[in-house]
Amino acid sequence: MNAVKHSYRKDYWTNQPFHCEIWCEKDAVIGSIEDTTSELGVIVRVGRGFQSSTRVREIATLFNQINKPKVVFYLGDFDSSGIDIERDVRDRVRRYTRSFEMRRLAIFGEDIRKFKLPPQRIKTEDPRAETFRDMHGNQCVELDALPPSELRRRVRTAVTSLINKEAWERALTTEGVELGSIDDFVSHWPRIAYRGLGTP
Repeated sequence: MNAVKHSYRKDYWTNQPFHCEIWCEKDAVIGSIEDTTSELGVIVRVGRGFQSSTRVREIATLFNQINKPKVVFYLGDFDSSGIDIERDVRDRVRRYTRSFEMRRLAIFGEDIRKFKLPPQRIKTEDPRAETFRDMHGNQCVELDALPPSELRRRVRTAVTSLINKEAWERALTTEGVELGSIDDFVSHWPRIAYRGLGTP
């Protein structure tokens, strides 16, 4: 019962006008944003490269069961593979589901100058390198080069822009009441269990 009390969490997004997720290309930045995404109750999916057909279909099946606008915020490397991974997963999920919107939050080419990030050279052995160079130039940068504080700021700003504050506050209030009921039950549990064993 104590485990239930400490793990209980209201789904704040049930009565929100949007379904929101964060998709991330790599594990490296999850530790930087998990406090923010946990506070906001938003789903985070880590891709670890190009997605399998099974994973794509699983996401599409879930999206087909959600009858409201769906917005995915994407975090990925600014390089030839990172840009193509974003395009690939977006296009493949859209083959099986109704439309959803994907918005890139990080990282961008202009972040190299803005945050004085150490740029990397494009990997010439990557078959996508030439297309990337033609569109974006010769510099690339990995997602985890972005300052964690800036990454958290972007995530919070993007996610909260979708939130209906009144519905959110109602969910928080309901969660507080339900947690109070659970806590009250847990505090009386030893006496209830004892009576159940026939002890006066």
